[in-house]
Amino acid sequence: MSWHPNDLVTDADLRDYEAAVVEGFGQTTWQGKRTKALEDWLFPILKSRGFNPHKLRTRYDVDAAFAYTASAYTDRTGVLQDSTTDDLNLATLFATPASDALYIGSSQPFLGMFWRLLDTVSTAAGVMSVSYWNGNWELLTIDDKTIQTAGKTLSSGGSVTWLLPVDWMTRVVNGSAALYWAKVVLSATPTSALASQLSVIRASSLRAPAAFRTLQLIMAEAPTGAEGPWREKAEFYKQEADDALSRALQIVGGEFDTDASDTVSPDEAAQTSEEAGGGPWVLERA
Repeated sequence: MSWHPNDLVTDADLRDYEAAVVEGFGQTTWQGKRTKALEDWLFPILKSRGFNPHKLRTRYDVDAAFAYTASAYTDRTGVLQDSTTDDLNLATLFATPASDALYIGSSQPFLGMFWRLLDTVSTAAGVMSVSYWNGNWELLTIDDKTIQTAGKTLSSGGSVTWLLPVDWMTRVVNGSAALYWAKVVLSATPTSALASQLSVIRASSLRAPAAFRTLQLIMAEAPTGAEGPWREKAEFYKQEADDALSRALQIVGGEFDTDASDTVSPDEAAQTSEEAGGGPWVLERA
């Protein structure tokens, strides 16, 4: 799997700063502006500092994963981390939807999961539910992009994201280390679905500067018929973007994938910005 700009900043992130930034401007998405903020502003700056923007990753290897099927746990960590095609049978894992679950653990809180499914996807009508631990398993409100066929979760690969909860607590699952866990349950067995990888999506330190720069572009070209102090807001968000990027560049080194995995491993995540952008890579790409 590869990094995608939609993992870095979304329309939902823009709404967190300007509630009506989509509908109020007569748009269904700001995909174009978000892409421009990355390609024409963020990427050249990263390159000038010695970073390769195409090795930036928001998707990280899971630290642990357990299938809970037929009242028994099975360690699936290695299967979800490797790049072997279609080696996780989701129909078998979720054979009994009422009780079977997949537990995804990470050393850091995460705002989503990316499911890598190729051609063998689910043909069954069903929905996905995701819970996090705050002393109880609490349901999250999710945006399920694996729904390519209406009403059928995992009918394609894709991201499943949510707002990062502030009360997420670590816990032990099946004798594991204390991690942040997401519990995935399906309402129906995903007939025929095979997964190759599953990664957690973390908020990047570049998320805020990218969001602020996108908002600057939007406000600078606000429609004349829309009320608001657009020029002042454009100047405000420009300054916020510059300040946020200055801070982020000091800590962003551990977000670059320097081997051939397309996800950031623990060794890579530990590298400094100097190691990632100012000299030899910690891990050389094969």
